[in-house]
Amino acid sequence: MKSILLLAALTLGLAPAQAVDTKGIPADQVGGFMHLGLRNLHATKFGQILDKAFRDERRANRTFLAFREKLGLDFDKDINDAVVALYPGADRSSPLIAGVLHGRFDVAKIEAYAKAAKVPTAAFGSQTAWDLDYLVQHVTKEDGEDMGPLEATWIVFVSADTALIGGTAKLAAMREAYAGKTASFRPKADLSAPGAPFLRVEVDLELLKTEDPNGLRRGTLTLGETGPNLVATLDGQATSEGKAAQVASQIKGMAGLLSLGLMDEANKTADQLAAQRAMLELLQSLKAEAKGDHAIFALSYDAEKAAMGIVKAVVAEKVKATVGK
Repeated sequence: MKSILLLAALTLGLAPAQAVDTKGIPADQVGGFMHLGLRNLHATKFGQILDKAFRDERRANRTFLAFREKLGLDFDKDINDAVVALYPGADRSSPLIAGVLHGRFDVAKIEAYAKAAKVPTAAFGSQTAWDLDYLVQHVTKEDGEDMGPLEATWIVFVSADTALIGGTAKLAAMREAYAGKTASFRPKADLSAPGAPFLRVEVDLELLKTEDPNGLRRGTLTLGETGPNLVATLDGQATSEGKAAQVASQIKGMAGLLSLGLMDEANKTADQLAAQRAMLELLQSLKAEAKGDHAIFALSYDAEKAAMGIVKAVVAEKVKATVGK
């Protein structure tokens, strides 16, 4: 799972993606999924500003360079789209996963490196599954550095533009789904539609056998751009109308407390003040309400201001860290 998160973190502001294809993600017992639609992110003002601000730093990142040099994988060009599904596991805090990456992969170079690095393998029909966590750690480690603890996550390059990822417990089911012997997961939402949110997360806590202290049963989070605004929505279904009202009230209270804290502008740099004011405006745009057993939250804020607020906050933190040394 760590490797999947690392790949996602390096893929902001990339080239347009192909249509979302979830073939090979088992449909049975899906308790939720995450979709990162880089085509839609790339088309937003929010994504473009972040890409321009951090592109040079990202491309100089040691991990970024290691993937490009050793595997021929350029995160600015070669990863387009990701879908990761969640399934109930023995450990309630660690759901099982299966997912798909779309992009452009130099399969021959990647597999030649993996073979030379003696990356562990598993059978996937006529193809080979590679231990993703081992591969990532081998690519990114410094000379002489020991490998850390590894997880059981596999990657299979089923074509030059598609890779399947999943844990050991889901590998056989993924193989059956990809071969068409069982159904593949199909999200109800049109993830690839023009203007669709670039991030969508759906979770069924009951199916995943995960208890929520606030009484939430399932929820949907989206993040996208509508017109000039960055729009975030969260629809959480609770166990009762009373629980939904309670959650909405708690969120309003937390936003109010955070807003009060952000009003203190003493001893702040210009960048810190700009980031703080942007965050205050963002919180003030929050709308929280209960509709039946649903607690619904929405944020809508100027996308350019939101992106610049993030940029200035990052700069301010770097300055603070430098001064503190």
